[in-house]
Amino acid sequence: MNCQIPAFKKSFLALASYTLFALLISCSTEDITFEPSQQAVKTETSNETENAEESVDADLEETPVFIEPTPTISTVPPGNDGVLDELDCANPKDEIAFHWGTDSGDGFENSIYGPYLLTDARTGVHADYDRFVLEFEEDPDELDGAPDSFQILWSSGTPESMGSGEPITIQGTHTLEIYLLGYGYSRDDLAEPSQAPTVLTPTRTSNLRQAIWDGEFEGVLHWILGVEYKTDFRVLSISNPPRLVVDICKSSAG
Repeated sequence: MNCQIPAFKKSFLALASYTLFALLISCSTEDITFEPSQQAVKTETSNETENAEESVDADLEETPVFIEPTPTISTVPPGNDGVLDELDCANPKDEIAFHWGTDSGDGFENSIYGPYLLTDARTGVHADYDRFVLEFEEDPDELDGAPDSFQILWSSGTPESMGSGEPITIQGTHTLEIYLLGYGYSRDDLAEPSQAPTVLTPTRTSNLRQAIWDGEFEGVLHWILGVEYKTDFRVLSISNPPRLVVDICKSSAG
């Protein structure tokens, strides 16, 4: 049996096909709005977060480093101008240093005067404080000179000798250590040792029990003061002749 499509049906199918084709051609991609998938949204958000974190890290890496300005080096040691610091006997300070512990490593390259040869050591008694004095040989070229490189501080433990590292036994409950630029023997051909006493045990002082000289080590003198009470102290650097003076409160009450 031979089945044939009637002519009118062929015409109808051809018209329908042409209409569908024309409709597809007229609808270009410019008229279609695409919605991103959830996976695409997550990927884009993740990339933005990573970029933001990288930006923050870069900012941290490029943060400028601020360098503190070089401090002004004082040329007048304490007490040299005649002004005395008040003693606050109930609140002891830990340390007094002048031209000491600087960046170059030697600790006293900013010294203007000295070093001087030590000639004497003595103690004194005043109304509210005990006094310890180191006296030095004058420099004929610097008659107004005074000791200007030193560090005075309370010991954190048993004081030790600079040269040997051996512990130093001294009378008193607390120890105040003195380091200063100076000589323990003359620098001439004779190399004569200082005639200053090496041990002082005063009997009239109230707080100061004993003072011991540990000697000189590479241009630094080391003295240890044994005291009964850890109180406030002050340091005076005086000229004519050069002297380093340490005043120590008699007690925490002054």
